[in-house]
Amino acid sequence: MFSLNLLLFFLLFLIISICANSQQQLNQKEYDCLKTLLTNLGTISKVTENSTALQPYAFCKAQVFSQPAVYIGCDMSQKYVTSLYLGQSNMSYVLGDDFLCYENMTSLSLNTIVLNGSIFYSSFPQKTDRFELVEENIQFLPIQPTISFLTITMKTQTILTQIKFSIFSNINQLAIQTSNIIQPGSHLIYFDNDLDGTFIWSPSFIRIVSLNVPSFKHINAYFQLILLPGFDQSSWVNISRCDSLTTLLLRVYDKIDFPSTEFSQIRCDNLTKIEFQESQFNSPSSLIDLSLVGKSMKHLIFNNFGRDFTLGGSFPFILPINENFEEFLFKGALIETFDFSLFTNVKTLNLADNLMSGSLPSTFNRTIYKKLTTLDISFNLMTGSIDDSFCQLDIIVTNNSMTGIIPSCFTCFFGLPDINLESRFAGNNFSNLNQPSSPSIIIPNLKLSKIHNYSMGYVEYEYYLFGENIGGSWIRPNSLQTENGDILEIKVIQPNKLMSAMTTIKPPPIIYMVYSNNPNYIFPLSTQEIPPRLETVEWQLGSVDLVINGSFFTFNQSIINITIGNYNCIVSSTSFYQISCTISHLVDPTLEDILSYITIDNLTTQFTLNPYELNVILNCSVYNDCNGNGYCLSDIGQCKCDSTHQGDDCSLPVIECNPSDCNGGGICMTLTGKCQCDPTHQGDSCQFPLKECLNDCNNIGTCNNQTGICSCPITPHGWSGIDCSIPLHTISAVLPSNTSGGDASIYGWFGNVHTDLHVFIGDNECTPIYNISESEIICNAPAGTGLKSVSVIQNSINVTSKDIYQYYSKDKQCPNHCTSTSNGICNTTTGYCTCIGRWSGYDCSLYSNPSGGGNNGGLPGSNTTIDGNTGNTNITNQQTNYQILITKLIEIDFNGKQVNEYSLLNNWSIFSNISKTVYSFIQSIQNNQCNITYTIEEINNDRDVTFAGINFKLTSGSVKMTVAVENYQYSSNLNTLQLQMKSSVNEIETNDENHCNDDQIEINNASNQNSSTLNYISIKKDAKVLNGRFIDRIESDGISTFMQTVLVSKSNDSITVGMNLPHCTKKCLLDPDFSVLISTEFVSECDDDKREPWFLPVVIAIPVGGAAAIAAIGYLIYKKRVIEAPLKRKLQRFSSSVTNKDL
Repeated sequence: MFSLNLLLFFLLFLIISICANSQQQLNQKEYDCLKTLLTNLGTISKVTENSTALQPYAFCKAQVFSQPAVYIGCDMSQKYVTSLYLGQSNMSYVLGDDFLCYENMTSLSLNTIVLNGSIFYSSFPQKTDRFELVEENIQFLPIQPTISFLTITMKTQTILTQIKFSIFSNINQLAIQTSNIIQPGSHLIYFDNDLDGTFIWSPSFIRIVSLNVPSFKHINAYFQLILLPGFDQSSWVNISRCDSLTTLLLRVYDKIDFPSTEFSQIRCDNLTKIEFQESQFNSPSSLIDLSLVGKSMKHLIFNNFGRDFTLGGSFPFILPINENFEEFLFKGALIETFDFSLFTNVKTLNLADNLMSGSLPSTFNRTIYKKLTTLDISFNLMTGSIDDSFCQLDIIVTNNSMTGIIPSCFTCFFGLPDINLESRFAGNNFSNLNQPSSPSIIIPNLKLSKIHNYSMGYVEYEYYLFGENIGGSWIRPNSLQTENGDILEIKVIQPNKLMSAMTTIKPPPIIYMVYSNNPNYIFPLSTQEIPPRLETVEWQLGSVDLVINGSFFTFNQSIINITIGNYNCIVSSTSFYQISCTISHLVDPTLEDILSYITIDNLTTQFTLNPYELNVILNCSVYNDCNGNGYCLSDIGQCKCDSTHQGDDCSLPVIECNPSDCNGGGICMTLTGKCQCDPTHQGDSCQFPLKECLNDCNNIGTCNNQTGICSCPITPHGWSGIDCSIPLHTISAVLPSNTSGGDASIYGWFGNVHTDLHVFIGDNECTPIYNISESEIICNAPAGTGLKSVSVIQNSINVTSKDIYQYYSKDKQCPNHCTSTSNGICNTTTGYCTCIGRWSGYDCSLYSNPSGGGNNGGLPGSNTTIDGNTGNTNITNQQTNYQILITKLIEIDFNGKQVNEYSLLNNWSIFSNISKTVYSFIQSIQNNQCNITYTIEEINNDRDVTFAGINFKLTSGSVKMTVAVENYQYSSNLNTLQLQMKSSVNEIETNDENHCNDDQIEINNASNQNSSTLNYISIKKDAKVLNGRFIDRIESDGISTFMQTVLVSKSNDSITVGMNLPHCTKKCLLDPDFSVLISTEFVSECDDDKREPWFLPVVIAIPVGGAAAIAAIGYLIYKKRVIEAPLKRKLQRFSSSVTNKDL
């Protein structure tokens, strides 16, 4: 058992070790490549080997930097090499494309190796962008374009070499340098600028050693040039060929004459800086004119030129005159005479260590030296004193022979170890070098200058720090900070006068200028324009001296103005938190709430004082400081408004009434300028007596208080009576009984008062009445047949709905008896045909063609277009064109007289488009109180539809339409609506040969027998028939009820029908539909003796919502006619003709 456990433990340890080792392995390809490469270089022995490991050589742990070096950088999470630093001991091996194996390597460094340049320089992995090479007598060849960072260090270059810039044109950082001590002839290297100007080479950095000054044309870079001993001095002529160069740093090993002529000819408008580093020159023979060196020149640096460089002890240069010039440094040479007038176009001037004698001007003239901010004349022989006007400069005068008093703008910062400003004045004979002055003369102010909004939500806040004696470059850049340590970076613009401060974090209202940790050198400042905030005012008995405590004051005494009543209070001292001032006169001690003001710059705070006591100041900020329309009573923190304003915050104007006394019948409400009448008066100015209505019109009607008469509403529910207490009931729908009588439901609105209630169906009373509510009456209907009117009598008011009660039969007949038993089966319960096989239509007399539209099987196809302006639906088949449109909605009174009429041919607006098959439109009437919506849907597949309790079928290719009339405003509770629809036919010009089908127009109308729910119209022309079906059901306020369709007019080519709608107050829905068919007489080809009869239906099924059937048609004209995408209809065959009878 013990042995088994030991075996299991060993296996587990082995598995863990293998997994751990596998996680530390390189991919096998790169491992094999490294093994081969280091073997060839002779350095494999420098890599630690573990013969028991899966990969014996631990390449990624190799960190040998002594030559020959072996350093291998790896990304072990990805198992590949990222960098190599290699040397070589086997000098017989020549490197070529050995590094292509390392596809993810980004950096390669080689030291003292042997390579085949023609292969090597073009054989870097594509991700390698950094290459460093240390070698002697290097072959310079074009390098692979993926290399961006190239450093070549020459031990020696004894082979004369000329290098062309073009081979480096893809390099971003280039360094060609030496490693050993430079001796004459040790590095024979020249450069040739062969760039042709097709592009500007713009690396970020170039550093080269050379035996010549190359041309700098077409190079835009920071360029450092080291001229080797014995360089070609005639090549100085190239120094002026620098059209695109930005910065040039020069170092010359030879001590030579300064190239005055060549430098005076520099005209490089992009060049911003020329700097000589550790270069020795002989004295020039004449002035060196740099005045026109270039419009962008900012910095000229000549550092440690040696004591031999002078022009007879005078300054040897004419400085640039361009307005961008800023800095001139000339150190370590020999200028004996200080001529301050030569430097009027300099911002920063450094003439340190030049043996100059003389003194500063008696005063500093800012008008002459407009740009100068920094002056360093340390380590010279200067004498004289420093005037206070030199506080405008950052000045360094260390180690001269100056005397007098150092200005207090500097000495106020003395004695602070973290600044050590005294060192700038040490080594002279000043009398106050060790005497710090008071920091009270430091007067900083802060103001928001600009908010910079950058992309990605990045915001930068820029402030100006200004004032007197606020410091210079000796101030730490991070001195301006928030209480929690956030920094605003400071930049000196004008010493002791102006600085800028930047931050990307919106600072709090108070930040601190921290010159030193000494509390006297910490200055709170406001980042916002906040008026002074007062907390207390100390006023001693009989004294004229006040101490004002608070915050958001200032250190600048000159911008404070304080008035106490009619007297000024002269400021004697001030800080951010306290102001002391003196009133010019004693104040009457009996005064109260003396109106006072404190203004700092342009920010003013008003307050009131009681003399000779400690005043606690409560502000009125919660009242928006009285909005400038009054003043704050500081002892209670409340506003006292002027005579023209009112309210807690004095924001509301006092509006006088007209007349102001409201005619003695009320009081003036100055907030509105309107009179509030007493209970016995009314009118805008209370000029009329008030008459009350009975029961206040029961809160239903509107009381005319001048007459005392109620005006009762009509819609949506009507009321009557002197106090609007009697309901004007309406009938909107019925649920009839069968012919044997029984329960009947009458729907509508009946109110809650039902005095002497009776219900009649026709001439017979429906009794007993089982139940009545506001919306339904249930009674026992008498037996009967046919169509009846319904009357509801209550509260001495009789409301009758004509022809709304249709007794239903238990045994209904179907249209045309479904043609024959071979065509369809009649459902006697519903009166709806169930067609057999491919028979179709409401009477199964049509033979459907499922292939649809076009001239399929000899049948002519139909096209449907809809006019969005008129609502006209056009169905065209060959030369025959049918039109269907809903013309109008009319309101009809009880006697059948027209009361209102609304045309529905225009003004449709689309508001919904679902899947490009369902479109919805809207039209408003009655001043937008009544909305008519219309929906049209293209039917792609046969489906059964139920509307108002009636089942019918919509065939593929038909169009289903729905119209809704909502919230119609009736003129009377007895009125109803009628929706009128017109159908017509005409003939259009076509190129079709269809003369054999020419025929006269036949128009018929019919009603189904035995109280069927279907009614029909037909228009026949040229063997095509338009059939219209009208279901005699409507949904009235959500309830299915009977609807009567009547013939309005008929002419030779058109017929108009009216659909009588009940008094529906919320919504009406109704449902006619149409189809265009081909009759049995149709001949498909006029020259064919065989005349095959066909019928073609194109269906538009319209469940119509009240008066607005035209609505949806409105938009489809835009879609179907304008875009000309007509609907194609299913082809169907007719087996027998349609029998049309009168309605």
